[in-house]
Amino acid sequence: MGRKNINFFNTGRHVDLEQHKEPAFSAPLCSVPIRDCVHVPLYDPGGEVMYPVPRKGDRCARFSPLARTMTHSGEMGPSWIMSPVSGFVEDIVPMEHELLGPLFCAVIRPDNTVPPLPTVQHSLGTMTIDGVLRTVHQAGIVDEFDGKPLIHKILRARERDIREIAAIALDDSPYVSSALKTVSEFAAEVTDGITVVLKALDGGSAKLAIFDCEEVHMRPGSDSMGFVKPVRMSGGFPLISKFKRQYYPKGNFLPIGVQALRAASNALLRGIPQTNGIVTVSGDCIRHPCNAIVVNGTPLEDVLRFVGVNKVPNYVIFGDTMNGVTVTDMSTPVPLGTRAITVMHSLIRPEKTSCTRCGRCVAVCPMGLPVYLAMRSHERGNVEEAASFGAEKCTGCGACSAVCPSGLEPADVMRTLKRYKRKRR
Repeated sequence: MGRKNINFFNTGRHVDLEQHKEPAFSAPLCSVPIRDCVHVPLYDPGGEVMYPVPRKGDRCARFSPLARTMTHSGEMGPSWIMSPVSGFVEDIVPMEHELLGPLFCAVIRPDNTVPPLPTVQHSLGTMTIDGVLRTVHQAGIVDEFDGKPLIHKILRARERDIREIAAIALDDSPYVSSALKTVSEFAAEVTDGITVVLKALDGGSAKLAIFDCEEVHMRPGSDSMGFVKPVRMSGGFPLISKFKRQYYPKGNFLPIGVQALRAASNALLRGIPQTNGIVTVSGDCIRHPCNAIVVNGTPLEDVLRFVGVNKVPNYVIFGDTMNGVTVTDMSTPVPLGTRAITVMHSLIRPEKTSCTRCGRCVAVCPMGLPVYLAMRSHERGNVEEAASFGAEKCTGCGACSAVCPSGLEPADVMRTLKRYKRKRR
């Protein structure tokens, strides 16, 4: 099964994108039901190997451990994947996940006669910092902002003595509104999550970076979150770079997605690990665009059947049209950290020609990389030279491909070069 990164074309010199959020955002938040089985990816975003806890045929309770990490040294690691349902483990099977790569999946058939694992609620005021860190770690929280384990980000921030948090709700891609919906529906839980992370950092302050979109009307006061200062951002994609330049020019802050913050609140204050996420399901093929709560491991076909498809989809994308990954196998399970599923009949693309060296890719790159120089070296087959033009700094936002008048995919080339640089270390 092949993987292909998709980017949306916009004819302007700047990436000023037409937004299509309103139908999904204005619809009520819903939950995708489980029809048959879930196929939970036993995958650690931190790169460690996951080892299953239950065996084939075992009962598993909701919130009980499905897998845990083992470090390269052979010691058991503290990262967990928790079962999103109660039921029976039908099998543990290998698969090639089109987004995550090769992994094992736990196939679980739900059974309501199996009681969920009892949860343990904590009080933030009485917990030690170590207790907070342990609770967040065992909750298995994946930050939807960058796909990294939340605990890894917190520990790194502690090492660097970072005390500034930015709650990220910058849904500036055309179809995504899951972060805005999270803030609209669960503002108090997001604020509590910020408090949890600040406790883990031993104090600090926080801002909420929220996309200011005329198309989307938030609930009154939904971005007034107590001690958290809301910052409304508007302008061209990607807004995260503008936010960083304006508020954290030295980069000394910890960006965390609002869903991960909500998960941190639920882990500590309710004793519930992260087993689902809010996903925007939208696109020109979707009958009823919405934001839906999707259980970890729900097959993609179940999500599409629930929301309804009214055209033949030519592109089914994990993510959005700016920097998502196409999926061809509709049985692929939806993993934690998925912000959107975009289903398109058509994508507007210019006719593919050779690079004209127009420099538009450089003008919109948030990192200021000489993208067309990397493209030119890559075309000549000089991968080493191409990677030397700052490929390791590429954020993968897709802005360069969005403005390319030649229909090329410089974002794909830069991602390839970034992987090449990592392997050469």
